[in-house]
Amino acid sequence: MAGVWVCPLDTGIEGKGDAARREHRLLPYASPWIDPNLHPLERHRVALSLIEVVLQHVHLVELPMDPCFSEVAALAEVGGDVACRHTRMLDTREGCDPRGGYSPTVRNHLRAAGRVLRVEAADPCEFDFARAVVGQSEAAVAERRAAGLRLRHVEGAVRCLAAVDAEGVVRGQAFVLRDRHTAILMHQWFDRTGPRGTPTLLVDSAVVQTLESPGVNSFDFEGSVIPGIDRFMAGFGAQAVGYGQFRWQQDGREEPAGRFG
Repeated sequence: MAGVWVCPLDTGIEGKGDAARREHRLLPYASPWIDPNLHPLERHRVALSLIEVVLQHVHLVELPMDPCFSEVAALAEVGGDVACRHTRMLDTREGCDPRGGYSPTVRNHLRAAGRVLRVEAADPCEFDFARAVVGQSEAAVAERRAAGLRLRHVEGAVRCLAAVDAEGVVRGQAFVLRDRHTAILMHQWFDRTGPRGTPTLLVDSAVVQTLESPGVNSFDFEGSVIPGIDRFMAGFGAQAVGYGQFRWQQDGREEPAGRFG
């Protein structure tokens, strides 16, 4: 197989046909897979062929490409726009020590939270999406929860961590998705009246769990355009990694981008 594109479709646009976009976010990226052993020229041809086939069946595309997807030129060749986005990632390959790159602030927060909290594995069904997904309707939160839990039956694909105080009160949670090579911090929430460093402790626990998982080569913070959150991620020594946001629409169409891309 030279390449494949599992492309999400939004079919809920009455009278306008399908759109290649995510009705709700399940995984952060939705790019074609191209055989990495192909010659660059052949890789480009395969990517272009996959993209052209999708464009024959939709009127709009709004999808984020994986940071490892290199055939951005093929996206531009079909007349699409490619916006630059970024996430932050830690290298968790065997022999690496991502925790050695934590900033002094992160280390201080870990010590403070570690004195009063313990982190436990929890059933993904117990993750409080209502607290993690803010500013959206109950229906949108329910959709996000359903999407996040679809993979729970796949062994190792979904992990939930909970920060618990001495009284047994949950002060925060992290929801981590995994593919074969990457752990992705999809959702997190914490009690702002709780102990200092709660979110830091949760992230560190997720990183440790990733380091203990053979074959998982990176930890993806899933990025943020909010400066304060981006600085929080950078405090863990996470490198900024760019990826392309592919946008395309048929001539004459005026359709806004999807809520989640």
